[in-house]
Amino acid sequence: MTRPLNDQGVSVIIGTLLLILITVTAAAALAVMVSQMQKAAMTQQSHLAAVKAENVQFSSVNFQNDPVSWNQTPFNITNSGNWSSVTLHLVNLNTDDVDIVAIAVSSSGSGNPQYAKNITVINATLNGLPQQQSYNQSSIGTFNLDIPGTQSQEIQINFTDGFPNSPMVIGTHDQVKIMIMTSLNNFFEQTFKPPNPVVQSSIATENLGVLQRDVLVLDGSQSTSDNTISIWNWSIVDASPTGGSCGGNFINPANYTTGKVTRYNPPSDGPFCVNLTVTDNTGMMATSNYISIPADSQFLPPANLESTFNFTNNQIVVNLVNINGNNVPAANVNYIVEYNQFGNLTLSNYAGTTLSNGITSTCVTGGIGTIKVVSGQLSPIELAVAYNNTGNSCQ
Repeated sequence: MTRPLNDQGVSVIIGTLLLILITVTAAAALAVMVSQMQKAAMTQQSHLAAVKAENVQFSSVNFQNDPVSWNQTPFNITNSGNWSSVTLHLVNLNTDDVDIVAIAVSSSGSGNPQYAKNITVINATLNGLPQQQSYNQSSIGTFNLDIPGTQSQEIQINFTDGFPNSPMVIGTHDQVKIMIMTSLNNFFEQTFKPPNPVVQSSIATENLGVLQRDVLVLDGSQSTSDNTISIWNWSIVDASPTGGSCGGNFINPANYTTGKVTRYNPPSDGPFCVNLTVTDNTGMMATSNYISIPADSQFLPPANLESTFNFTNNQIVVNLVNINGNNVPAANVNYIVEYNQFGNLTLSNYAGTTLSNGITSTCVTGGIGTIKVVSGQLSPIELAVAYNNTGNSCQ
């Protein structure tokens, strides 16, 4: 006799199997989801670590002022006073490569930042040989300039073209900001400020043996910069045509000297106007206002005294020249009776002042004896004189 099937038992078994299958499937799906989440988290952590580790620094910056670039068509500007280009030495301090996707430049004189459309890599190589390489971008983010890990690139940007609003006018005395953007959306920027020239001046005295002279000491050591000042250029202008005023245009050309502290021997008595231009190691420069240096006759003191007596016309002639061999005007000369043989030695005058030709004179009006000619610290000259009553008229 056949026993009937137990449908209820079969259903329980099937249900249990389905539950097991669903549980296993759900666990597998959950495992996959957790794995994907862990992978995404690891990728995110890796990205954040890469972003944090990326480090590009400006090793050096060199601004150039090429007057030829500005003096050509279409600018035709002479002595523009604007930077024509800048050379950046960028160093990748990370071990991973870095991709530069944009370079922006702004200045205190040009306003909002502008992105460079063209750059030139100076130290690029082709087949192992040096080869300048140009990059051009039509929009931000298309440079893809690679700097290998722990290496550097030297990049030049031309301000006269290659910007959306070309030329980019940046004065040599403007503050300049340069920003580098990488493919990881990192921004590395640095602001380059012009140095601050500070002028100090003093007068020093040099002993030349038979005389002393004053020299102008120019000191720019108090000048400051965010970088290192490498050049001190001094401009000295004779301000005598302007009465010593340093506020207007000068008639005379400038003389120049260099050095942080320099001793300058002026070519005339003055007065002078002096200014200082300092340049730092990035090429940034700044020029001070002119300062006034009063006239000083000891800049070119009398160095040689000559005197002669002309018996024909009874005249004593004195000539003074300075240490440069030029005539000394407005110098005081005194005539002292040193020996008076008969007590009647007389002169037309006993003091005089040299004219523009460095000469002054007096006349012997009677007697015989010795006259001492004296001027400043110079060695005096003694002249034997005798009045010639048949001589020509003394002037």
